[in-house]
Amino acid sequence: MYRKGIMLLVVVLLAGCWDERLYKNSSVVTLVGVDGYIGEYTGYYAYPKTTANQSEIMIIESTGLSPRDVRDKANMKIEQTLDLSELSTILISDKTVKAPLYDILDIYFRDPQNPITIKIAITEGDVKPYMDLTKNLADSAGGYYQRFIESSEDNTIYPKLDLQTVGSLLFDNAIDNAIPYIKMNDTENRAEAAGVALFSGSTFTGEVLDSKQSLIMLLLMNQASQHARITYMLTLDDKEIPITSEVIHIKRKWTVNEALKTIKMNYTIDIEVDEFSHDKLYESNIRDDVQAMLQKKVQADFEEVLKILQEQKSDTLGIGRHIRSYHPKMFKEDWHEQFASLTLEPKVKVKIIRTGVLR
Repeated sequence: MYRKGIMLLVVVLLAGCWDERLYKNSSVVTLVGVDGYIGEYTGYYAYPKTTANQSEIMIIESTGLSPRDVRDKANMKIEQTLDLSELSTILISDKTVKAPLYDILDIYFRDPQNPITIKIAITEGDVKPYMDLTKNLADSAGGYYQRFIESSEDNTIYPKLDLQTVGSLLFDNAIDNAIPYIKMNDTENRAEAAGVALFSGSTFTGEVLDSKQSLIMLLLMNQASQHARITYMLTLDDKEIPITSEVIHIKRKWTVNEALKTIKMNYTIDIEVDEFSHDKLYESNIRDDVQAMLQKKVQADFEEVLKILQEQKSDTLGIGRHIRSYHPKMFKEDWHEQFASLTLEPKVKVKIIRTGVLR
């Protein structure tokens, strides 16, 4: 009985310790950058290092035949093994994603220690300058870009994506990815949100929607976030007046005509006026005129973005999913070709429901 008690105590004490991993034995990477192509990849790994009570961001660069080979060679350059369990952001060059994106992401899905909430962004040009921006940060390098991306998500510039959602869309032939795209502001030496990179299947089309077009795309997707502001110049009383509106609510209805391969896309958008220096918006005639002009502007933007998506065979709206679910006879496996040939007829109705003034 005594012996059994000792054995039970040993089992209890050992439980949960066999796979213990100590951060003091690892270089905890929070930001990864990828450049190049199969056979000639370059990888960058940013991790914090503390020396003499001072913390700094270290960046290790290595090359290899594949992302896994790159990481193995990076491990040969540091005194501690790279640990990606706290990885928060992956930056990939726009030249690299002209090859299938999954080739790069494969190792992150296979390792169960990698978080599935990793943010992904495409950079304009080489990744290295974007990695170097983090060297003087007191905070996590990956955390900086994670907050950068999440801020643009909140302002309806970027769709809310992470490693898991990007991966699932790559294997769905009825919807495509639109991944955050960032560029470098050389004058201010900082990164800027530059819209989204459009994908057709698993590869980058080469087309980027700018920040305004990206917001319009997200409105078409009915994915307005915390803030969705649109600004236009209107002509009233022979004067050019800027107006900024916040989208409050969107109602969307798609009607499919299978025989004609036509989709009528009806949108009702409720807005609040955030900025308008004209002082008579409370008057019904002025309000109606402004509402009609806004409606015309938004209508034109919707048509422009839909045209780009079809030209690039990039179904980021998930029209294919809608067709596959409700009109399965119309859905074809080569959906991208079919999507490009559809007739899409958007119709927008804008309602000013709040003016932001007392009168």
